Amino acid sequence: MKGDFFVIHAELAKRWGWRFVPLAVLVWAVFWPLGSAWLAITLVRRYTSPDNTPAARADRRIARLLAWYPLDWRARYGAEFSELLRDKIRAGHGGPRLTLNVMRESNAARVASAGGTTAATCWSLCWLPLFAQGIAPLILKLAGTPVRSWFLALYLPNPYQWPMIAAMITLGLVMLATAVRTTSTSHRARPYGGVDR
Repeated sequence: MKGDFFVIHAELAKRWGWRFVPLAVLVWAVFWPLGSAWLAITLVRRYTSPDNTPAARADRRIARLLAWYPLDWRARYGAEFSELLRDKIRAGHGGPRLTLNVMRESNAARVASAGGTTAATCWSLCWLPLFAQGIAPLILKLAGTPVRSWFLALYLPNPYQWPMIAAMITLGLVMLATAVRTTSTSHRARPYGGVDR
């Protein structure tokens, strides 16, 4: 679909990577009325044009549910799992419980996939060196407060405090970059939710 909001966003995100996020936030902040109108038009075009037979709707839903899983998992189990989902939906068990179950299990499959454990660890722990051991002691050191609390850098001798703060911020940023890069490589194969139009 030419001019599709989601396709254009996916192409820009694929081309620019993480640099697309601040640009998208800026554009949405400045041009939100135009962007909202464009989004509404795209959604209307997208949901009025497809085939609305029950079989076609089930196929689109199966494609959306399958897109939650990592690419290597889909290559190995995708056909079998889509048939299982189709049988569940035909039997009348395709409600919110199925969607929530697929979301939960796909998250487990994503963590178990290559790089998933690294991404999960980096996403969950990057805040510790970045904010709690880097930025917070930086603010306390600049403010000149005598409080040391549990900040590692403030317990070191004066000449080593600034290098430790810099090292903690760097470690946090490296962990964050690793998490973003590992996560983005697992999502690269599924633009805008994985539903092909």
